[in-house]
Amino acid sequence: MSTTTTSVSATNTASCGGSVWQIPTTDYACAAIISGNMTDAMDQCCKDASPKKYDNDCGIYCLAQGQDIGSLQSCISSKSGNYHDVFCNTSRQNATATAAATKTSTSTGTQTGTLTSTSTHNAAVAKQPVSMSGLGLVALIFGSTFMAAFS
Repeated sequence: MSTTTTSVSATNTASCGGSVWQIPTTDYACAAIISGNMTDAMDQCCKDASPKKYDNDCGIYCLAQGQDIGSLQSCISSKSGNYHDVFCNTSRQNATATAAATKTSTSTGTQTGTLTSTSTHNAAVAKQPVSMSGLGLVALIFGSTFMAAFS
């Protein structure tokens, strides 16, 4: 007598590294760790930009195109029901992406002629503000180390 066991596994978070917290773009975007219905939430909330997976399919992000960061982050959090794993690469709630829209569409048929593609990526990196909470954390760690050395 033989038995067959079938199992379904979610994204293997053990293979996810710390780089999932680093959105792979310098343009304004929001991202999330893939779990639950996060992919569906991103599909619903990313207006003019297509969501893209990264870090071995552990994370998913999209640019804030057609809406500001605050609206995008709020939509993703509310649609997914996950407020802990949604993050953006700026704290400016009114920031929007500067890249051209990249929403993909599917079509069928044949194409004749020459296809020419031009790309106008914005190479400038926006000046990122210093996070006060991050600065406070660094000061706390430095202070604790200093106090431990002289205790």
